[in-house]
Amino acid sequence: MIRKQFAIFTAVLVSVAILAAGCSGQSQETNHDTDGTRKIVSYEQMQEEYKDSVKKLAWPEGYTPANEVSGENPDVSYQEGYGDTRASQAYECAWAKQWLATYSSDSSKAKEALEALEKVPEMGYMSTERADDATRRFFRDYLDRAKLGDPSGFQEDVEANCPE
Repeated sequence: MIRKQFAIFTAVLVSVAILAAGCSGQSQETNHDTDGTRKIVSYEQMQEEYKDSVKKLAWPEGYTPANEVSGENPDVSYQEGYGDTRASQAYECAWAKQWLATYSSDSSKAKEALEALEKVPEMGYMSTERADDATRRFFRDYLDRAKLGDPSGFQEDVEANCPE
């Protein structure tokens, strides 16, 4: 019980940190290529980044991702990568829900979901620039459990991080 509470607390804390890091009232721009920091982009650019990322991702059959990032302030700036992070989080949630819905009833769809989830650690939002070691470790643990048929990790993750 304590471990579950710690996992949920950590997942929520990491999500808040990612969201807070993505927003900024700054209007200055920095060059990601030369000094290691990410460029600051407008709300509109962040939304375009999200849409571009959504188009590049393969979604579960019958799932339609949101048309844009909701709940964000259009009057502030965002770090480059924030739109991609939000699209990637939606991807992770969609496939985790797909696996949870099929792991005990449809081995073909469950396998497809696990194959999609295996791509998550290589996605930009799980990079060292956008996620910490604990986030990557928790995800790897959830994925390892799922491969053994244990839904508890993705159940915790979906409950803590996936709206709906």
